[in-house]
Amino acid sequence: MVKKQILKATKKLNRENYYSNEMDWRYMSATYFKKFLECEASAMNELDNPVEDKSDALIQGNYLHTYFEGKEAHERFINEYHDNLYTNKGEKYAVTKKTDLMIEALDTDDFFHYVYQGEREVILDGELYGYPWKARIDCLNVKRGYFVDLKTTRDLHKSYGYLSEEHRHKKFTDEHNYALQMGVYKKLLQQKYRKPFKAFIIAVDKQAIPDKTAIEMPFELMMEQLKVIEDNIDRVADVMRGDIEPTRCERCDYCRLTKQMTGFIDPRDL
Repeated sequence: MVKKQILKATKKLNRENYYSNEMDWRYMSATYFKKFLECEASAMNELDNPVEDKSDALIQGNYLHTYFEGKEAHERFINEYHDNLYTNKGEKYAVTKKTDLMIEALDTDDFFHYVYQGEREVILDGELYGYPWKARIDCLNVKRGYFVDLKTTRDLHKSYGYLSEEHRHKKFTDEHNYALQMGVYKKLLQQKYRKPFKAFIIAVDKQAIPDKTAIEMPFELMMEQLKVIEDNIDRVADVMRGDIEPTRCERCDYCRLTKQMTGFIDPRDL
């Protein structure tokens, strides 16, 4: 029944259903669009067979996010995921202690508190290129015309390869294509409020002594990624509706898990 409502915003978003599988079918999001760009087959498998993600990375990120959302939200998260955060003896796991250091790194930073002002965890929806989209923004300051997304990463300075055309190393913002995400947020906000918005990222890493930085996402990078959405959204919608078969990347975990050999190849094709 859910599949009959593919990319049809006939049900209103709220805090309780935002992350539900039903709403992932009804609304496109930056998260899922990036998954489709990486591997259509894997993205469809994830939609068809939703599994709650209880990885350390996700719990660590949510633990940090809810702390800055507010005391009530943080306590609610701790109560819900107590066994993932504390041992049977009531002591914090190492990953929890590490996240506390990351929180402290931000919480003791005056510039962070100067910027991180506004409404928290704002749910937003709208239409992009003929389809309904959803977004959830960590911190929105409508009056001052900007929004902030909190990001955690292993190491702010880690390289993910070299971008030869740009003559620079590929960083975590490139690896996770945050320009696409921020571009979607910016466009949805500007549609709703009829004013320009700046896109900021506050990032903190997971080193023994956490590093932190404030990033303003360049306009041109966001526009490039919005063009990628415009060029690919119809295909993504067709794949979700089952009108065309999803392509396989043959490199991701899902493709390796489900791979079936069909013959021999030339070693130069590896």
